[in-house]
Amino acid sequence: MDKITFTRSELYDLVWKFPIPQIAKHYEISSMGIKNACEKMNIPLPKSRHWIRPEYKRKNIPELSLDFKGNNEVAILKKTYEMQLRVPAKSTPLLDLALSIKNDAQAPLDISEKLENNIGIIKSTKEYWERKILDQDALANKLEILDLSVSEENVDRALLFMDAFIRLVQYRGHKFSKGLDGLDTVIFKNGSEIKVDLREAQKRLFKNGLRETSGYIFTGDFIFRISKGSNKKEWREGRIILEDNLALIMAKLELMAAED
Repeated sequence: MDKITFTRSELYDLVWKFPIPQIAKHYEISSMGIKNACEKMNIPLPKSRHWIRPEYKRKNIPELSLDFKGNNEVAILKKTYEMQLRVPAKSTPLLDLALSIKNDAQAPLDISEKLENNIGIIKSTKEYWERKILDQDALANKLEILDLSVSEENVDRALLFMDAFIRLVQYRGHKFSKGLDGLDTVIFKNGSEIKVDLREAQKRLFKNGLRETSGYIFTGDFIFRISKGSNKKEWREGRIILEDNLALIMAKLELMAAED
Protein backbone atom coordinates (compact mmCIF):
# COMPACT_ATOMS: atom_id res chain seq x y z
CA MET A 1 0.00 0.00 0.00
CA ASP A 2 1.21 3.47 -0.85
CA LYS A 3 2.10 5.57 2.18
CA ILE A 4 3.74 8.92 2.87
CA THR A 5 6.30 8.92 5.70
CA PHE A 6 7.13 11.98 7.79
CA THR A 7 9.54 12.52 10.63
CA ARG A 8 8.12 14.25 13.69
CA SER A 9 9.98 17.49 12.97
CA GLU A 10 8.97 17.44 9.28
CA LEU A 11 5.29 17.09 10.13
CA TYR A 12 5.54 19.80 12.81
CA ASP A 13 7.11 22.23 10.30
CA LEU A 14 4.46 21.45 7.69
CA VAL A 15 1.36 21.98 9.86
CA TRP A 16 2.64 25.36 11.06
CA LYS A 17 3.63 26.54 7.57
CA PHE A 18 0.56 25.41 5.61
CA PRO A 19 -3.14 24.70 6.41
CA ILE A 20 -3.89 21.00 6.80
CA PRO A 21 -6.26 20.82 3.75
CA GLN A 22 -3.43 22.20 1.59
CA ILE A 23 -0.97 19.60 2.94
CA ALA A 24 -3.52 16.83 2.44
CA LYS A 25 -4.14 17.84 -1.16
CA HIS A 26 -0.43 18.09 -1.96
CA TYR A 27 0.45 14.64 -0.58
CA GLU A 28 -2.90 13.01 -1.54
CA ILE A 29 -3.61 12.01 2.05
CA SER A 30 -6.60 12.81 4.27
CA SER A 31 -6.84 15.74 6.67
CA MET A 32 -7.91 13.37 9.42
CA GLY A 33 -4.84 11.19 8.75
CA ILE A 34 -2.63 14.23 9.36
CA LYS A 35 -4.48 15.19 12.54
CA ASN A 36 -4.32 11.64 13.89
CA ALA A 37 -0.58 11.49 13.18
CA CYS A 38 -0.02 14.79 14.99
CA GLU A 39 -1.99 13.59 17.99
CA LYS A 40 -0.03 10.34 18.04
CA MET A 41 3.31 12.20 17.92
CA ASN A 42 2.31 14.95 20.37
CA ILE A 43 2.55 17.70 17.74
CA PRO A 44 0.54 20.85 18.56
CA LEU A 45 -1.83 22.06 15.84
CA PRO A 46 -2.82 25.65 15.00
CA LYS A 47 -6.44 26.65 15.49
CA SER A 48 -8.43 27.79 12.45
CA ARG A 49 -8.07 31.43 13.54
CA HIS A 50 -4.29 31.16 13.03
CA TRP A 51 -4.76 31.14 9.24
CA ILE A 52 -7.21 34.05 9.24
CA ARG A 53 -4.58 36.37 10.70
CA PRO A 54 -2.12 38.27 8.47
CA GLU A 55 1.15 36.38 8.02
CA TYR A 56 3.14 38.83 10.15
CA LYS A 57 0.89 38.05 13.12
CA ARG A 58 1.48 34.29 12.97
CA LYS A 59 4.38 34.42 15.38
CA ASN A 60 3.08 32.69 18.52
CA ILE A 61 4.04 29.19 17.44
CA PRO A 62 4.47 26.68 20.28
CA GLU A 63 7.75 24.78 20.42
CA LEU A 64 7.85 21.07 19.69
CA SER A 65 8.05 19.19 22.99
CA LEU A 66 11.27 17.24 23.59
CA ASP A 67 9.56 14.85 26.02
CA PHE A 68 8.13 12.65 23.28
CA LYS A 69 9.38 9.04 23.68
CA GLY A 70 7.55 7.41 20.77
CA ASN A 71 8.58 6.57 17.21
CA ASN A 72 10.16 9.52 15.39
CA GLU A 73 8.51 8.59 12.08
CA VAL A 74 4.88 8.14 11.04
CA ALA A 75 3.42 6.71 7.81
CA ILE A 76 0.07 8.04 6.55
CA LEU A 77 -1.95 5.98 4.06
CA LYS A 78 -2.55 7.72 0.74
CA LYS A 79 -6.16 8.65 0.06
CA THR A 80 -6.57 6.25 -2.87
CA TYR A 81 -6.07 3.25 -0.59
CA GLU A 82 -7.99 4.80 2.26
CA MET A 83 -11.05 5.15 0.00
CA GLN A 84 -10.66 1.54 -1.15
CA LEU A 85 -10.80 0.38 2.46
CA ARG A 86 -14.07 2.26 2.98
CA VAL A 87 -15.89 0.93 -0.10
CA PRO A 88 -18.77 -1.26 1.12
CA ALA A 89 -19.47 -4.68 -0.38
CA LYS A 90 -22.72 -3.35 -1.82
CA SER A 91 -23.28 0.16 -3.14
CA THR A 92 -26.31 2.25 -2.14
CA PRO A 93 -28.04 5.20 -3.88
CA LEU A 94 -26.61 7.51 -1.20
CA LEU A 95 -23.01 6.33 -1.58
CA ASP A 96 -23.29 6.26 -5.39
CA LEU A 97 -24.54 9.85 -5.51
CA ALA A 98 -21.97 11.02 -2.95
CA LEU A 99 -19.18 9.44 -5.01
CA SER A 100 -20.55 11.08 -8.17
CA ILE A 101 -20.45 14.49 -6.47
CA LYS A 102 -16.99 13.83 -5.05
CA ASN A 103 -15.66 12.83 -8.49
CA ASP A 104 -17.01 15.99 -10.15
CA ALA A 105 -13.83 17.99 -10.75
CA GLN A 106 -15.81 21.26 -10.96
CA ALA A 107 -17.72 20.79 -7.68
CA PRO A 108 -16.63 23.35 -5.05
CA LEU A 109 -15.73 20.81 -2.35
CA ASP A 110 -12.54 22.46 -1.11
CA ILE A 111 -12.81 24.65 1.98
CA SER A 112 -11.26 28.10 1.55
CA GLU A 113 -8.42 29.11 3.84
CA LYS A 114 -9.63 32.69 4.25
CA LEU A 115 -12.96 34.48 4.40
CA GLU A 116 -12.80 36.55 1.23
CA ASN A 117 -15.15 37.16 -1.72
CA ASN A 118 -17.88 35.92 0.55
CA ILE A 119 -21.50 35.20 -0.24
CA GLY A 120 -23.69 38.00 1.21
CA ILE A 121 -25.08 36.04 4.15
CA ILE A 122 -21.55 34.90 5.15
CA LYS A 123 -20.38 38.50 5.18
CA SER A 124 -23.33 39.76 7.24
CA THR A 125 -22.94 36.87 9.70
CA LYS A 126 -19.24 37.61 10.14
CA GLU A 127 -19.99 41.28 10.77
CA TYR A 128 -22.63 40.34 13.36
CA TRP A 129 -20.22 38.06 15.24
CA GLU A 130 -17.54 40.75 15.23
CA ARG A 131 -20.04 43.07 16.92
CA LYS A 132 -21.20 40.35 19.30
CA ILE A 133 -17.64 39.63 20.49
CA LEU A 134 -17.34 43.30 21.49
CA ASP A 135 -20.92 43.61 22.76
CA GLN A 136 -22.78 40.49 23.98
CA ASP A 137 -26.07 42.42 23.71
CA ALA A 138 -25.63 43.15 20.00
CA LEU A 139 -28.87 42.57 18.11
CA ALA A 140 -29.19 40.84 14.76
CA ASN A 141 -31.84 40.33 12.12
CA LYS A 142 -32.29 36.54 12.13
CA LEU A 143 -33.42 36.69 8.50
CA GLU A 144 -30.08 38.14 7.38
CA ILE A 145 -27.54 35.95 9.19
CA LEU A 146 -26.80 32.24 9.53
CA ASP A 147 -28.28 30.41 12.49
CA LEU A 148 -25.02 29.27 14.13
CA SER A 149 -24.53 27.96 17.65
CA VAL A 150 -20.76 27.84 18.06
CA SER A 151 -18.06 29.22 20.33
CA GLU A 152 -16.34 32.50 19.45
CA GLU A 153 -13.05 30.74 18.66
CA ASN A 154 -14.75 28.50 16.09
CA VAL A 155 -16.82 31.14 14.29
CA ASP A 156 -14.33 31.47 11.41
CA ARG A 157 -14.22 27.72 10.85
CA ALA A 158 -18.04 27.57 10.89
CA LEU A 159 -18.26 30.38 8.34
CA LEU A 160 -15.66 28.76 6.06
CA PHE A 161 -17.62 25.49 6.14
CA MET A 162 -20.98 27.18 5.49
CA ASP A 163 -19.45 29.23 2.66
CA ALA A 164 -18.36 26.00 0.94
CA PHE A 165 -21.70 24.33 1.68
CA ILE A 166 -23.74 27.18 0.18
CA ARG A 167 -21.53 27.30 -2.92
CA LEU A 168 -22.02 23.55 -3.39
CA VAL A 169 -25.80 23.92 -2.97
CA GLN A 170 -25.86 26.60 -5.66
CA TYR A 171 -23.52 24.64 -7.95
CA ARG A 172 -25.93 21.69 -7.79
CA GLY A 173 -28.75 23.95 -8.98
CA HIS A 174 -30.51 24.53 -5.66
CA LYS A 175 -31.08 27.63 -3.55
CA PHE A 176 -29.98 28.51 -0.03
CA SER A 177 -32.32 30.87 1.79
CA LYS A 178 -33.75 31.90 5.15
CA GLY A 179 -37.16 30.59 6.10
CA LEU A 180 -39.76 32.88 7.64
CA ASP A 181 -38.97 31.10 10.90
CA GLY A 182 -35.39 32.39 10.66
CA LEU A 183 -33.96 28.90 10.02
CA ASP A 184 -31.43 28.16 7.29
CA THR A 185 -33.15 26.41 4.39
CA VAL A 186 -32.22 24.65 1.16
CA ILE A 187 -34.89 24.98 -1.54
CA PHE A 188 -34.97 22.42 -4.39
CA LYS A 189 -36.40 22.65 -7.91
CA ASN A 190 -39.36 20.44 -6.99
CA GLY A 191 -40.34 22.90 -4.26
CA SER A 192 -39.05 20.76 -1.41
CA GLU A 193 -37.57 22.73 1.50
CA ILE A 194 -35.12 21.19 3.97
CA LYS A 195 -33.88 22.90 7.12
CA VAL A 196 -30.17 22.78 7.92
CA ASP A 197 -28.22 23.92 10.95
CA LEU A 198 -24.64 23.90 12.16
CA ARG A 199 -23.79 23.82 15.84
CA GLU A 200 -20.88 22.96 18.10
CA ALA A 201 -21.32 20.06 20.49
CA GLN A 202 -21.36 20.85 24.21
CA LYS A 203 -20.70 18.76 27.31
CA ARG A 204 -22.06 19.08 30.82
CA LEU A 205 -20.07 20.27 33.79
CA PHE A 206 -20.95 18.86 37.20
CA LYS A 207 -20.71 20.41 40.66
CA ASN A 208 -18.21 18.72 42.95
CA GLY A 209 -18.51 15.42 41.14
CA LEU A 210 -22.25 15.27 41.76
CA ARG A 211 -24.95 14.80 39.13
CA GLU A 212 -26.12 18.39 39.51
CA THR A 213 -25.23 20.33 36.38
CA SER A 214 -23.28 23.55 36.80
CA GLY A 215 -23.22 24.45 33.10
CA TYR A 216 -22.08 23.46 29.64
CA ILE A 217 -18.90 24.05 27.64
CA PHE A 218 -18.22 23.82 23.90
CA THR A 219 -16.13 20.81 22.82
CA GLY A 220 -14.83 21.98 19.43
CA ASP A 221 -16.70 19.19 17.58
CA PHE A 222 -19.21 20.33 14.95
CA ILE A 223 -22.64 18.81 14.29
CA PHE A 224 -24.51 19.41 11.02
CA ARG A 225 -28.19 18.48 10.89
CA ILE A 226 -30.75 18.38 8.08
CA SER A 227 -34.46 17.96 8.74
CA LYS A 228 -37.81 17.86 6.95
CA GLY A 229 -40.63 17.18 9.36
CA SER A 230 -39.81 14.02 11.28
CA ASN A 231 -37.17 13.00 8.71
CA LYS A 232 -33.82 14.01 10.22
CA LYS A 233 -30.17 13.21 9.74
CA GLU A 234 -27.08 14.62 11.42
CA TRP A 235 -23.32 14.27 11.09
CA ARG A 236 -21.28 14.59 14.27
CA GLU A 237 -17.51 14.88 14.05
CA GLY A 238 -15.43 11.99 15.25
CA ARG A 239 -13.04 10.00 13.09
CA ILE A 240 -14.12 12.10 10.08
CA ILE A 241 -14.23 15.89 10.24
CA LEU A 242 -17.30 17.69 8.89
CA GLU A 243 -15.39 19.28 6.01
CA ASP A 244 -14.68 15.80 4.57
CA ASN A 245 -18.41 14.96 4.50
CA LEU A 246 -19.62 17.73 2.18
CA ALA A 247 -20.35 15.41 -0.75
CA LEU A 248 -22.19 12.94 1.49
CA ILE A 249 -24.28 15.72 3.05
CA MET A 250 -25.23 17.07 -0.38
CA ALA A 251 -26.17 13.59 -1.60
CA LYS A 252 -28.42 12.98 1.42
CA LEU A 253 -30.13 16.35 0.93
CA GLU A 254 -30.89 15.62 -2.72
CA LEU A 255 -32.24 12.14 -1.99
CA MET A 256 -34.39 13.48 0.86
CA ALA A 257 -35.78 16.18 -1.46
CA ALA A 258 -36.45 13.59 -4.20
CA GLU A 259 -38.71 11.66 -1.83
CA ASP A 260 -41.27 14.46 -2.30
